[in-house]
Parts: sequence; C-alpha cells; structure tokens
Amino acid sequence: MYVIEHALLNLGKNKGRNVLLGVIIFAIITSTVVALAIYNTTGVVIEETKTALQCAVRIAPQRITSGSNGAITASGNQQEAAISLEQYHFFAESSYLDGADIKEGARGIDAVYYLKRPDMLSAFETELRSKGLPDNYAARTDESAFDSVVGPVESLKNLSLTFLLIILALGAVIMVLLSVIAIRERKYEIGVLRAMGMKKKEVALGLWTEIIAITCICFVLGMGAGTALSQPVSDVIMTGQAQSSAIGSTSLSDRLNGTGAEQPEKIDVSVSGATALEIFLVSLLLASIAGVISVSRITKYEPIKILMERN
Repeated sequence: MYVIEHALLNLGKNKGRNVLLGVIIFAIITSTVVALAIYNTTGVVIEETKTALQCAVRIAPQRITSGSNGAITASGNQQEAAISLEQYHFFAESSYLDGADIKEGARGIDAVYYLKRPDMLSAFETELRSKGLPDNYAARTDESAFDSVVGPVESLKNLSLTFLLIILALGAVIMVLLSVIAIRERKYEIGVLRAMGMKKKEVALGLWTEIIAITCICFVLGMGAGTALSQPVSDVIMTGQAQSSAIGSTSLSDRLNGTGAEQPEKIDVSVSGATALEIFLVSLLLASIAGVISVSRITKYEPIKILMERN
C-alpha cells in the first residue's frame, strides 16, 4: 500500500514531466476513440446495408444468349407485359416477405419485394414459380448496388483502421521514449529507494502505478473529447469520399429507390460501451508496455552504482 501511495504522491512532485506524458496519452486516446468509433460504426452500417440490399428482390426478365457471337441480350417489353399488376400483388402474398412496394408508372410496373431474410430468396422464387411466374423471369437482388452504395463507407472504415494502427504504433513508441527519458532522470531517486530496502518489484510497481494513474485520468478526458470529435470527423471524411467517388445524394437516392436501404452518406457515429472498454484496455496495454520497458532498464542497476554515478 505504501508503494502505491508514494507513487500517487509523486504525480504532484513531477508536474512538468507528467503533464507532458499526459498530453501525449490524451492525444493518443482521443485519436483512438475517433478512429475506433468510426471503424465499429461503419462496420455495422455496411452489414445493415448489405442485408437490406440482399432482402430487396425484383422480378425481372432473364438474360438470354442470341446470335452467332454469343451476345447477351435481355428480354423485352413483350415478355415484361406477361406479368399483370394483379399477379405482382398475388406474388406479394407470401410468408417469406416482410412487405412489398408495387407501383405502376409510365415505364410499366416496378415491384420490389422485401424478404424476411436474405437466405429465403430461393424458396421465394420456387413459390413464385408455383404461382405462375413465367420461366423467362427470375427473382433477383441487385448485387451491383452494394459496391456503389457502401463504397464510401468501406473507404471510411479502411481509412479509420489505417489511422488507428498508425496512432497506436506511433503512440507506443513516443510513450516508451518519454518513459525511458523520465526514468533516466529519476535514477537517483530510484537508487535511494533501493538503498532503503525497497525491492525491484516494488519500485517497478510504483513506477507502473504512476503511469497507469496518468493513463486513467487521460482516458476520462480523452473519451469525452474523442466522443465529441467522432461525428464531425466522420462527416468531413464522408463528404470527401462522396465527392471523390462522384456519388452525390441524388445518385444514391436513385440507386436505393425502392430497395428499403438507407443512404449511408451520413454515418451516425456513437461510442458504445464495448468500444469504450476496448479503448480502455488498449490504453492500459500501451501504458504497461511503456512502463515495463522503462522499468526493465533501470532495475538492471544496483543501488550503489546508481548513487556513485550521481556523485
């Protein structure tokens, strides 16, 4: 207990050095909160969008191969007219569906059926055949929509992961260097403690307690700052991704019209309890690594050698 109390008292005695270390840890935690919150949220958005697109089914003419060159052409309006509006509504009466959106316009009938689960597509198509769906028609999802819809979101997810790895790597290196420098400056203090009979593991525990205490304080502050910055940073990056991909709100709306999927142009970033726990554990890991490396250097010296070097 004395070792821990002594370590906590030392936080106030070495304000300059501890403030500098605290600023570094605060910056690391804040950046980690932003990157990890965006990464986790975009992962959820991608899965939800993928499921929504896979659940949205359209009935369309199947492609047929014709001509000597094997060109692929789609069946035309004559085949399209083979399905009446009443049949589209009849098809919607299925236990595999959560609902349907059937519209009749100048271009014909546009029907979208929403499966309860993506894996029900085959069973739904079998049911449609039994209800009179012509062989030249098929029930299919628009797989090509996935890349164009969630492309910017995937780019944001990959960018946040890259940023997170860089921050953690640089943060670990900087923390280790600062800790080593701080320990070298405190060699005499450590030598006195060792000469008074304090064991190596007790010295190490005291030094580790100091850096963990600083980390915990910075974690609370960094979580608040990171949570506040996550949404603005995500909005800025998503705006840039949408512009670079030439995907504006109109094109996305057209692409998703009738599919039931939400536009992923604005990601509502949030920091969940699981994310906060991950960040806390990462912070403790970095602090422990820095502490272990720095302590391992100083505990190699004997007290008499440290005191003689001081003289």
